[in-house]
Amino acid sequence: MRVRVGPLPSAGAALWIAYARTVVGRAIVRPQELGVILPPDAVESIDAYLDEWDRAAADGPEFVWEADIEPDALVSLGSAWFGIADALARDAERRGYPMSPPEGDEFYRSLVIGFLDALDGAGGGYADLADRLRVEWPGLKTDDD
Repeated sequence: MRVRVGPLPSAGAALWIAYARTVVGRAIVRPQELGVILPPDAVESIDAYLDEWDRAAADGPEFVWEADIEPDALVSLGSAWFGIADALARDAERRGYPMSPPEGDEFYRSLVIGFLDALDGAGGGYADLADRLRVEWPGLKTDDD
């Protein structure tokens, strides 16, 4: 499946990517804080994508990224990513602050939508999963929705 994110401002992407690295590090070092345990293969996969997105953000003022990802790999990555996002959203709501830096919101939503659109395009059970996640994914909806 082809996943596409962008075009959008690289500055917001770079900020969100840096934040995501901090969160993944926190989940590795102190998993009890978020209540999320990331398997080593999920950490490796997330780190590899963060590296790719970092390079794309450094290419210029406009962030554009595309990749072909197998549906099952996308589901595996999405499962880990959803767990982190859900934990962060619950923590943010409890403490009364944003889930992530607002400057990175456009990138975050574009990234999630890009992955969900790719799942949707795979059809069948993948499309059903994408439909469910569009409703459940923390931070996906904007105030306008």
